[in-house]
Amino acid sequence: MIRSYLDEWTVLDPANPERESPANTVWFGIPPGPVDADLVSQALVDVGAGLRARHGGDDGTATFYAWYDEQAGQLRCSMRSTGPDALPFGGRFEVVLDPSPVVALIAADPHPGVVAWSDLEPATAGDTAPEHVFPVFVSVIRPVRGRSSRA
Repeated sequence: MIRSYLDEWTVLDPANPERESPANTVWFGIPPGPVDADLVSQALVDVGAGLRARHGGDDGTATFYAWYDEQAGQLRCSMRSTGPDALPFGGRFEVVLDPSPVVALIAADPHPGVVAWSDLEPATAGDTAPEHVFPVFVSVIRPVRGRSSRA
């Protein structure tokens, strides 16, 4: 299913980045049962390579990226006219060039999209949530001008 991202119509519009996210973001529910981590990782790498083949010769910067949304229990993929350091996340994230850390989160989630009661803790006024840093797999489609990319 992940490779079907290449069948989607994508929008690269650096002048209007808010248009890109809704057009380019796709989410995949996690089916029950074990996850073939190698297969999922290879599919993400293949999508990056396919997008590079399609858009790599165009002008501008572009990045394909994927992350695991633990609350929704979904693998999410998107593409944006930006470098990996400027992806549109409100929280802290760690750029990874290998999809394994993202896929490991999927494989380790026994009930995707469900939070067990035993995992919840009472909160009191003034409590702040611990900072959560999550991995984001990136595949640079077109590097930022003046820089090289190893992704």
